[in-house]
Amino acid sequence: MFRLCCKRPQFQLVPNWAYSSIHLSFVLQNTSLFSKSFSSVEVVAHDREKQTKQHSFTVSYFINSCGLSPEIAASLSKKVAFETSEKPDSVLRLLRKNGFTDAHISKLVKKKPKLLVGRLEETLLPKLEFFHSVGISGTDLANVLSSKPSILCHRLEKQIIPNYNFLKSLVSNNEKIVNVWKRATYLHDVQKRVVPNISALKGIGMTQSGISALVTSNPCVLCGSSEKIDKSVKKVIDMGFNPSTSAFIGALVAVTTMTENSWEQKLKVYRSWGWSENDFLLAFRSCPRCMILSVENINTKMDFFVNKMGWQPSAVARTSVALTLSLEKRIIPRYRVFRVLLLNDLIKKKFGLSYVLNSSEKVFADNFLSKYQEQVPQLFDIYQGKIDLSELGIGF
Repeated sequence: MFRLCCKRPQFQLVPNWAYSSIHLSFVLQNTSLFSKSFSSVEVVAHDREKQTKQHSFTVSYFINSCGLSPEIAASLSKKVAFETSEKPDSVLRLLRKNGFTDAHISKLVKKKPKLLVGRLEETLLPKLEFFHSVGISGTDLANVLSSKPSILCHRLEKQIIPNYNFLKSLVSNNEKIVNVWKRATYLHDVQKRVVPNISALKGIGMTQSGISALVTSNPCVLCGSSEKIDKSVKKVIDMGFNPSTSAFIGALVAVTTMTENSWEQKLKVYRSWGWSENDFLLAFRSCPRCMILSVENINTKMDFFVNKMGWQPSAVARTSVALTLSLEKRIIPRYRVFRVLLLNDLIKKKFGLSYVLNSSEKVFADNFLSKYQEQVPQLFDIYQGKIDLSELGIGF
């Protein structure tokens, strides 16, 4: 028989008073840690509560005072927030005093919400006063600043005033300056980009009136790099344009504002409708805007001219300005009248459909509507689309 001997473990009992001492010592040693932790939690909680109140107040203000939708207001509140209405109210009062309507304010705030919390007396007020001093105020001022509120972020002495003086030297009146500002805010960097580009254009023979027309109609062209301008000018001249003509401006705008890929894509579309290289050059020289149209627009109009009106593709190229006209408002209504008059043997083909489409509204009304009203009493209704050609048994 084996005897199993197991030595029982010995435990040292700790008296209750000792446990109390250990616990008290731990608490005393970590009092500052607990205090700091609870303090940090309180600060974070307070900041979150403050941010929540700011967010809620800002959203409500954007909705109720600026006329913005809840979705836009919530989005803008991530960019700017405020707890009271004192500063934004003073900004809105100043804007309304300067001719801004509720629609102007909504448009401006949506684009530049931080203007509501800007320094009113130091930044916003002096700029508005300058615009007033040069005769730009009321609706004109509200229109330009709500369209391009970033102008208010430019420096008055170093950007806005020199910009205005530069434009004043190129265009004749404030109305045109306002239109330029609405189209391009990048003109604030005139000395670095615009002035050198203008000098280059003058150097190739572009007239002062041509440059003024370019500034007024498409100021963004002059804001590009000198390398881009040089490349575009060479391409336009190689296509046979004379820099001293207005057609050169249209061609330069078309080439400059379009990427190489977009240009090639539109060329491909015109080729698919049967245009040769000569057809394209003829069309582009006649009306450079034919290349500014979208691919969908080109296809829709070429389909109507070729498949419904029966024009040859080369005939469209010779009258390329027709491609820039509105299909619904001009081309189809006038073609309906032309078709009816032709089938009634009231006009001869020698008139040419291009003449019908390109005539002014008054010339068209005098020569094709009023003139034949007695012979075709329904002519005005046909023109206005109240009577469809199919009702008269006439097809395209």
